[in-house]
Amino acid sequence: MRAKVEKQDILPAVMRAVNVADKRSVVQKLSNVLLDFSDGKLQVKATDLDHSIIENVPAAVDTFGSVAVPAHTLNDIVRKAADGAVLEFTLVDKGSKLLVNAGKSKFELSTWDCAEFPPINTLKNTCCFNIKSADFVKLINRTKFSMSNEESRHNLNGIYLHKEDDRLKAASTDGHRLSVSDISIDTKENIQGVIISKKTVFEVKRILESFSGEVAISFSANQVQFAAGEVIFISKLVDGVFPEYKRVIPEISGDFFYVKRADFIEIIDRVSIISDDKIRSIKLELSKNNLSCHVVNNKIGNGRDEVDVAYSGKEWSAGFNANYLLDVAQTLQGEKLKVYVKESLSPILIVDESEPESLFVVMPMRI
Repeated sequence: MRAKVEKQDILPAVMRAVNVADKRSVVQKLSNVLLDFSDGKLQVKATDLDHSIIENVPAAVDTFGSVAVPAHTLNDIVRKAADGAVLEFTLVDKGSKLLVNAGKSKFELSTWDCAEFPPINTLKNTCCFNIKSADFVKLINRTKFSMSNEESRHNLNGIYLHKEDDRLKAASTDGHRLSVSDISIDTKENIQGVIISKKTVFEVKRILESFSGEVAISFSANQVQFAAGEVIFISKLVDGVFPEYKRVIPEISGDFFYVKRADFIEIIDRVSIISDDKIRSIKLELSKNNLSCHVVNNKIGNGRDEVDVAYSGKEWSAGFNANYLLDVAQTLQGEKLKVYVKESLSPILIVDESEPESLFVVMPMRI
């Protein structure tokens, strides 16, 4: 096997493959990347058995063949090659060694038996629809931050996708906050509710942020596939039942206040300097046209800041995790936030009227 590939073509594919390959696995073959050279192209593959990626890269191929090598080592070689370099791959010693030359740089890598590399099967004849990559990235960005980090709550370790009418809806929660958003979708497919894993969320986001076309999304009973240009990403779905999230969304009624988003971020960010690093608790106090943010930390001291708001309801106060409020405010892009409040131990609802397809619920905490 002998082929040449330009660094600018192969580097993005190898970097994506490294993110999928399981470096810490005791099963060595899962830390490898499979390079499959055929007529005019290189196919880069990697898998950790739960997530897989296939990407086509243009290549000048003299002799066809396949080889599996350590993903992270290959990534470092390609990444550190000189800009504009052409990498030459040659399989020698009956396939036991791969020579990688880039200008004056020369490397010899031990290979892995390709026959032992786990097969990667793409999804066919399944529920499939197309959507603009930018729209799907926005859907991810509006909901990714409230996914749970608790391994024991595996059904919350991802984003729940489902279809309602002509909208693709996404929801995520860690039990302390809830993010919901949706985008228009033009398909008659009956998309059942599925949970895509946290790793899938972040890998697909990285892939689509550098892709401007439409992504084809396919579902089977236990897998999801994203096809974007020359990249195919396949993942197992999270096996679990997502909670009935609509039950915790407060009614859009009662008292509410408007606050400039930038002001809201600033006062919470400033005052939370005093808060405990683990709990990050702050107290919000609301009176006519005024929002105060207050923190008392017995070890450090206290802090207070306030901002003008549009509010004419009854006085209100509640404690919150500062990070949860900042996550919402920093995710949205509009000038103003509209915040619905009730009792001090009731969740608040945050919306941006310039982006009605998204809403955020944050649970209070006792202070």
